[in-house]
Amino acid sequence: MKQKTMKSLQKTLILFIVTTFLYCTYAQTTDSVYYERLYYTCKVWGHAKYYHSRIAAGYVDWDDILLNALPGIKNATDNQSFNDSLLLMLQQAGETKVGNEPLPEVPDSLNNNTDLSWFYHPIFSSEVSALLDTIMKRFTPKPNKYVGVFAAGNPNFQNYDNKYYSGTQYPDECKRILAVFRYWNIIHYFFPYKNIMDQDWDTTLKQTIPDIVKAVNATEYHLAMRVLTSQINDSHSFFNSQTYNFWKGEAYTPFLARFIEEKIIITKVHQSVSDQIFTGDIIKKIDNFYIDVLRDSLRKYSYGSNEISIDNNLLDIVLSGIAGQFSITILNEKGEKSLNLNRGFFNLTQDNTPYWREVTHNGCRFGIVHMGNLRNYHFPKIIDNFNNMQAIIFDIRNYPNATLPLLVNCFFKTPIHIANFTTPNKNFAGSFFWKEGWIGEGNSNPLQKKIILLFDERTLSQAEYTCMGLEQIPGAIKIGSTTAAADGNTSCIELPGQIQTYATFLGTFYPDNTPTQRIGIIPDYYVYPTIQGIREGRDEVLEFALNCDFVGIKEFSKKVDIPVYPNPTNGELTIDNGQWIMNNEQLIMNNIEVFDVYGRKQNVEFHSYGLTILRSFGLSSLPAGVYFVRILTEDEMVIKKIIKY
Repeated sequence: MKQKTMKSLQKTLILFIVTTFLYCTYAQTTDSVYYERLYYTCKVWGHAKYYHSRIAAGYVDWDDILLNALPGIKNATDNQSFNDSLLLMLQQAGETKVGNEPLPEVPDSLNNNTDLSWFYHPIFSSEVSALLDTIMKRFTPKPNKYVGVFAAGNPNFQNYDNKYYSGTQYPDECKRILAVFRYWNIIHYFFPYKNIMDQDWDTTLKQTIPDIVKAVNATEYHLAMRVLTSQINDSHSFFNSQTYNFWKGEAYTPFLARFIEEKIIITKVHQSVSDQIFTGDIIKKIDNFYIDVLRDSLRKYSYGSNEISIDNNLLDIVLSGIAGQFSITILNEKGEKSLNLNRGFFNLTQDNTPYWREVTHNGCRFGIVHMGNLRNYHFPKIIDNFNNMQAIIFDIRNYPNATLPLLVNCFFKTPIHIANFTTPNKNFAGSFFWKEGWIGEGNSNPLQKKIILLFDERTLSQAEYTCMGLEQIPGAIKIGSTTAAADGNTSCIELPGQIQTYATFLGTFYPDNTPTQRIGIIPDYYVYPTIQGIREGRDEVLEFALNCDFVGIKEFSKKVDIPVYPNPTNGELTIDNGQWIMNNEQLIMNNIEVFDVYGRKQNVEFHSYGLTILRSFGLSSLPAGVYFVRILTEDEMVIKKIIKY
């Protein structure tokens, strides 16, 4: 083994010298023709995997049939011999049975597999195209050996579709291709958010295949797979393998950090270095690399549903490394300095904040619940505490412990309709169905208290689900910043090379079908920590919530209401602050941005007309749908929901 720096990254890599013979060896040099054939083979193989009756029933080993077919596909000297290899592969599945019932009607909005035009791409012979069409026409929904289902409705692949997972960490080329094919098709058919990825999933497949084929060692292979799995834009797309963890480094810095004000700020320090670095210090360089360089070069290995989540997960890559000494340059009020510290195995993530605290502020009594440390056995004692408070603050900047049902029983008379789900149909790959989500039992005498919720980018999954439940309490106020934007149950996918990766496989929506994925929970008041606040040891989000004005609010209303009209609109949009001028109040709009429902910023130009009106004609270029106009004033952020028709 040898050490070297890879692709100007900060990681010290141990690259493996491969001494074993490959399972697949080829005479032909890989090229664009081969990659294109693999792209279409992936689609053919996946189509048969989920729609061919004999494959679904487990009569053939579809993984092994692919592995046996790949040498012929690579060595094909022309398009006809490529099609002969495809036909041979499909024929080994046997003749698919004729379906005895019509397919259920599935609207396009609940179907990942609406475009079958690729059946007739010129790369295919008429025989292959006809066979693909026959498989589809004869299909009847039925159980498939490669897909199970969990109680919540999300698919189970881990126990059904994991062949060759436990082999070498650097599989031969055939099995690396199998890994890509398995993952791509699982996402294509079962991932409920395929339609809101930043990049078309077909394009991602085309980009990934060359890197997988050309990977010369385990590290290159695993990093290519990490890039592939990050392309689904999901804060649940966790990735775990010994090779990847070794590349990233499993030791950690003696401090924790967050992205604050576009800088990496130290937020917690281990006692062993508390005399050298301090909370609020800005990290300028680490491992001799400037933070901006690391952020750009490592970003493709991070993952997340939105930008803040990607940055949050990127920190784990930036700060992790091999155990031992590393260099760091920090900036604080005293100036800039460089020093050497040691990575190790520090226990800094444990939060010992009590699950319940009481604070009196300006005569108002607030109870603060740390949802990450609240347990079911703390009930019913905590209910007595609730009764004595004027307002209850639920701090959800952490991961709760499934206590929401008991909280629903405290604050609601009946079970609540918390969400609607799009659930994959394991018997009809590519299709989904709606399912309502209800939670709790309620009680005849619910508590009536002012409720305040705190959340930020660390609020993920069950934490976001908890927000969706508690925000239904009348008058609830949401304070903080946008959450990680990935709700719904996850499923694990096991791939050759001992790779485990995850994704969200239940589409989660509000009861009115407003989406949550890639959007997250939107606060009523945007409040962010500041570098100065971190240095002073303040929790500025909590401080904002400790406001007696909130106690008297029966129903939440924004302090600033800026008319935005017409709504719905066919393209012309007016943002009017005229009423503020007439009231002799100055309302300065510092920034105006438009986002779609998936949190993606839209390229819209706003034009000013005098002091009172800002008018935009740019929405006419956007497709019909729901958008959010975000207006940043000097004091807060105002969000308006706009319908474009």
